[in-house]
Amino acid sequence: MSEERWRALVGPGRAKRESRPAVPGMADWSTRACAALIEISIAGGIMTTYTAVLFYARPPLALLQLLAMLVNFDMQALYKVLYWVLPLAFLVWQWALRGRTGQSLGQRVMRIVTVDEDTARPLGPARSIVRSLLHVVDIAPGFFGFVRPLVHHRRQTWADQISRSVVVDVDVINQIAEVRK
Repeated sequence: MSEERWRALVGPGRAKRESRPAVPGMADWSTRACAALIEISIAGGIMTTYTAVLFYARPPLALLQLLAMLVNFDMQALYKVLYWVLPLAFLVWQWALRGRTGQSLGQRVMRIVTVDEDTARPLGPARSIVRSLLHVVDIAPGFFGFVRPLVHHRRQTWADQISRSVVVDVDVINQIAEVRK
C-alpha cells in the first residue's frame, strides 16, 4: 500500500470531517482493549509478585530492616514506593517501546500497531509516552474517550487525535512496507 493510498484511507489530518463509515484496516475497539488489558495484567502481576517476594522473604528482609534502623532508614517507605514504581516503570517501558517499534507487548500479541497518521511510521518514544499520558483526557468525561473508537470513523480516542496517531492492523503496515521495497 503506497503513502497516497494510506492518505486516502485515513483522510486529511485535521480537515473538517463529515459522518462516514469506519476506515478499513483500523484496529477494532475490542482488539485495542485486549492489548491494554494484557499490559495492565502484567503490571498487576508485577505488583502481586513483588508482594509475594516481600512476604516469603521476611526473614532476610527483617535482618535488612534491622540494619537499616541502625542508620535511621525506613525500609517500609521504600517497600511502598517500589510497589508502585516497578509496575509504572514497566508501563513507561512499554510506552517507549511502542514509540520505537510501533508495538507494545500487548499490541504485538493482538497484532496491532500505533503509527503517525500522516507518515504511517512509529511515533518515537517521547511522543508515545506523551500520547499514553494524554489518555487522562479520555478518562476525564466519564471514560467516554475510551469508548469513542466505537463511533469514530478512524477509531481514534481523543489522545490519538491530539497526538495525531492511529492504531492499525499489522497487515496494513506490512502492505505499506511491501510497496516501499
